[in-house]
Amino acid sequence: MDMAIVILGASQYDGRASKVLAARLDEALAVAGEYSGKQVHFLTLGANMPGDRFTEAQVAGTYLIDRGVDEFRVHEVPEGNDTVGSLEAVLHEHAELLVDAASYLITDPLHTVRAKLIAKQLGWSPTVKGARNCPYHFPQKEWWGGLAHEAGGLVVAVLTGLFGKKAGEKIRGWLYNVEAIIRPRFKKRHGLIRSNAENSNHNSADNDIE
Repeated sequence: MDMAIVILGASQYDGRASKVLAARLDEALAVAGEYSGKQVHFLTLGANMPGDRFTEAQVAGTYLIDRGVDEFRVHEVPEGNDTVGSLEAVLHEHAELLVDAASYLITDPLHTVRAKLIAKQLGWSPTVKGARNCPYHFPQKEWWGGLAHEAGGLVVAVLTGLFGKKAGEKIRGWLYNVEAIIRPRFKKRHGLIRSNAENSNHNSADNDIE
């Protein structure tokens, strides 16, 4: 029986995986090593930022192939700049792998609770694992920033489940304004996510009219 391992994207630097992304990929390889009798498929996620030559999914796929994974078992899904967008894309493109096989979702330790909730809201119930070699940990400053980000994201995910996507996006917009002050380096990604959400809502409205 096949098994699918989905790896959420993270920053890449002109084709080189960041330490965060590399930790997630190494965790995926470790999980696959525990299932030597299964045909394991790796699904790498993540689009790119404006101006980037490579997508997160592409860099992650190359990382796995360079470490001995057969190309036909690596499936790149270069869409989405956040968890929701990336998971929606992989569930749309590879539903047969995720529904018919045992599946894992790999991310950072702090992100596991929110990732599991979002996956469940999308109708998918994977085993969610945090990368054991994630480069930030308590009590580092980056760990606290990540904790604040996940707390806010969890609030958005819960409210989206209760009141719908539009309400969740409104709360997320407020939280992004706060996070931009605390963690300025995320401001560019936040702007892209907002733009993608606005385009999605606009397209949905056009479809309703048609």
